[in-house]
Amino acid sequence: MALLDDVRKIAGVAERLKGPVGNEANTKALLIEPTLSALGWDTTNLDHVLRDWPMHENSSIDYALRIGDDNVMFIEARGVTESLDDAQFTARAVDGANGEGVLWCAVTNGLIYRVYRTDELVPTDQKLAFEVDLSRAAVGSPADTANVPLLSRESLGDGSLALWGEQKVFTDPRVREVLAELAATPSAAFLDAINDAIGDHKVPRERLRASLGRVLVIETPPGTKAPTPRAPEPPARPRDTPVAPEATGTFTKPETATAVRPDDGPRTVEAPPPPRVEAPRAVEAPPRVDTPPAVEAPPLLDTPHVAQTPPSVETRHAPEIISDAPDTTDAPEISDAPDAPPAADPAQAAPPAADPAQAAETPDTPASPETAAKRRFLGVSRGSRDSGTQSDTAPVDPYAPLARPDGPFDEVDF
Repeated sequence: MALLDDVRKIAGVAERLKGPVGNEANTKALLIEPTLSALGWDTTNLDHVLRDWPMHENSSIDYALRIGDDNVMFIEARGVTESLDDAQFTARAVDGANGEGVLWCAVTNGLIYRVYRTDELVPTDQKLAFEVDLSRAAVGSPADTANVPLLSRESLGDGSLALWGEQKVFTDPRVREVLAELAATPSAAFLDAINDAIGDHKVPRERLRASLGRVLVIETPPGTKAPTPRAPEPPARPRDTPVAPEATGTFTKPETATAVRPDDGPRTVEAPPPPRVEAPRAVEAPPRVDTPPAVEAPPLLDTPHVAQTPPSVETRHAPEIISDAPDTTDAPEISDAPDAPPAADPAQAAPPAADPAQAAETPDTPASPETAAKRRFLGVSRGSRDSGTQSDTAPVDPYAPLARPDGPFDEVDF
């Protein structure tokens, strides 16, 4: 209570230091040194407080607080009306203290004290351990009231300030953050290291993860943000693939099963999805093959006439080989004659018309196409057949014996 009473008195004096009287000299004499005395530092004892302590590069620090032969804290002062937000001012004091091997350094304007740990390997603003505002402490601010005793000679002498800094600001919060990350999503290497330390009685990884969540109860210090555990990734779900109408299989959502563990209670585990049944593919009909158009038979060609016998050669009449009766049967095939082409459509392959004169004289039934072709080949007309004579211009019958002066040759089979 005595310390808080002194703080209230100092805060009341600060209200009078307005304008020009709020310079650095009056601030030191009326605000800073009375505060140090209230905290247990005898400003008249050279073993406690030294003013304008020399540092490197021809500079000095306003106050050096000592315990025995060691400097335990440096204090750099400004006027009560000046701001402490000057980064260069703060960095020069903190770096100078670190160069002198002093662990703690404070900058103040007589009312506000900002305390830094100089050996932290971070930027200057992150070396800040705490801040005390005497004007807020005078009106009962809990945080400021609790931090005022950290500046006492006793706190620096027994290591309370150093321990508080480790627990609240520097080492422990960093370790706590890392452990929170490991507890939320422990890596396989971390779990294996724990199992190796456990020894023979190994613990399954799932049980280790659950145990870490129970054992590592993380307390978040005021003003800091607790790490957010990373949620485990949800299991992959099958894509909603539309099923073809002709498919026989159906798609159903996977059901959830409950796996009961003796150590950490029931846990919902998603059952694996059933295999997807694909619809059978429709068999395509083979392409239609159009029937090629029918090839028309070539027109019937007339058989070439046999060359006529010269008029000087006497020829004999060929024996009559065609009966007077109308032909009802086809003549025997002649092996030497060229093969007749296939018969064409009767409407297209009609026999050639006979001589109009002969057609008028013989009203008999017309001969078949085959008989007419044979007649043209033998050179026998219908009239000559009826008269029994052969015209001089008719071709020689190839089946008749050839005439010789001394008699006919024997008939030769072709």
